[in-house]
Amino acid sequence: MATKTKEAKIEEATVEVVVETSPLKELLDTSADAPQKDTLIEGPVISIEKSSVYINLAPFGTGIIYGREFINARDIIKKINIGDLVKAKIVETENEDGYIELSLKEAKQALIWSDAEKAIKNKTVLDIPVKDANKGGLILEWQGIAGFLPASQLKAEHYPRVEDSDKDKILK
Repeated sequence: MATKTKEAKIEEATVEVVVETSPLKELLDTSADAPQKDTLIEGPVISIEKSSVYINLAPFGTGIIYGREFINARDIIKKINIGDLVKAKIVETENEDGYIELSLKEAKQALIWSDAEKAIKNKTVLDIPVKDANKGGLILEWQGIAGFLPASQLKAEHYPRVEDSDKDKILK
């Protein structure tokens, strides 16, 4: 018995592949990286409820201030309205409900420390009132941050000369 061999001829072909992109994919590709924990982010308030505030963080999702963070920021939350832009610090990038957890109080502190760093860098002279005194120096407060100024850092004419180290006399 004889066997026949068939030769197959394969022709080269050009295949054109069309990939469609959606507007959402284009937006995500051109936007900044997703926000990370401990970074500051800004967005408009979209809802205020009894124990939570929702912030639009498009295109990354919705932020929420609730629980302990809501309680800690009650004084700030009382002053905000729907549509107001707020800066918040990311506490968690995604909670069990899919929200980005935020902190207003931590954001406020981060902004104050940023201002302090700028003042130091620019050697800005600040007029800060003295809140209290102790044996070693003066207690100051700037934007809610307490500070200590050792008596040794005072100019000679401002150095407290108190024999019994009475803090009330030092403060005067």
